[in-house]
Amino acid sequence: MRRSLPANFAAIALNGLFFPTAGRILGAGLLLTWFVSDLTGSATLVAAIIPIQYGLALIAQPIFAEWLSVKQERARYYTVQSILRAALWCALGFASYWINDSKPLLLLSIFFTVIIVDAGAAGIGNIVFSDTLGQVIPGSLRGRARSWRGIFGGVAAGVAGILVSKHFSQSSGVSAFGLLFAGAGALYAIGGFVFGMIEEPEKIKVPDHGPHFSELWGKLRNVWQDKRFRWFLYVEVMLVPITQALPFFTLFARKELGIEAESLGLLIIADAAAPIFGNLIWGSVADAAGNRAAICWAALSGLVAPGLGLFLYLTKINSGQLDFTLFACIVFALGLASAGIDLATKNQVLDLAPDEVVRPLYIGVNDTLVGLPMMLLISAGLLIDLFGFLPMFLCIGALTMIAAVSAMRLLESRTAGD
Repeated sequence: MRRSLPANFAAIALNGLFFPTAGRILGAGLLLTWFVSDLTGSATLVAAIIPIQYGLALIAQPIFAEWLSVKQERARYYTVQSILRAALWCALGFASYWINDSKPLLLLSIFFTVIIVDAGAAGIGNIVFSDTLGQVIPGSLRGRARSWRGIFGGVAAGVAGILVSKHFSQSSGVSAFGLLFAGAGALYAIGGFVFGMIEEPEKIKVPDHGPHFSELWGKLRNVWQDKRFRWFLYVEVMLVPITQALPFFTLFARKELGIEAESLGLLIIADAAAPIFGNLIWGSVADAAGNRAAICWAALSGLVAPGLGLFLYLTKINSGQLDFTLFACIVFALGLASAGIDLATKNQVLDLAPDEVVRPLYIGVNDTLVGLPMMLLISAGLLIDLFGFLPMFLCIGALTMIAAVSAMRLLESRTAGD
């Protein structure tokens, strides 16, 4: 395995040129929020993107984790789900181009069907990626492996942002999204094949029997009884609003600040720049000072976003260029915080698992229990429709501060010294 370590590290890092780039283009925060808000004025429907795209992807993870725990050569399943996701987004791209906004209800129906199926595939990809990383990259290098993947993804997404800025204009309709959807789908496929080049251990320790789904409940109870895992989960749940807040801030920018579609490219560039800086910082912090420190500082950096949101909301400057600049800072701050939280929490789960047999189950249980509160974020859209944006800013800021303080009390992982 030592001979294949450099090649595996490179495959994981180079996967970042494609998969994270597609994920950033197709993330709920900017492009998809703009797409749906062009078809409907409902904040609740916009808010539904997050529970489906992120929450639904995580719900069935323990079942898949139990099935995966008896499998060898797990990385191939990542390639399979990438091909499926590529086909889905190419299909939506075709529909967007041909249907346009002439039949908004039909296009919305196709859109939500695509993101539901895509969410299931993404759930499989997430658990396979983290488990494979745990297999082939030692604990002392995992922070840097994820960080280089994020840096490459940020650079590629920045290039995509430049192309988007040339692609959109004030008169662009929903058909303009078609090419972007298809291009992002192609990136998913390429990224899946790159990941498939990883050389896994010839044989990992797995049970010599099939998955025992009848024993799954007992295994779930054992995971929940791990006090390290429980406190870590509490922190993660409180961090959900700040990591998933970009769609709501984007809606605020559209409704309150009047920012138009031609600004999308520059905003994607700001969103792409965040993980470049974030992964340079947080990967080193996680490897040197531990995941606990990275989670805490990343959460604190995210407080810039609700702070600037409150400033814009209360002052109502109504200065187009200044409003755009401050909103771009919000996008950057959210991306910076999310990069650190994502990197550190995912690596922390790998360290918390006592061995490689139950590691997929730890990943799956963690993802499911974090996915459940994500499903509740649809209520944030209803809250905005009823009461405006002020309660959202206050809630996100308060929960993020509590999470940062709570992260200081995270217990050290079992394998922190590996």
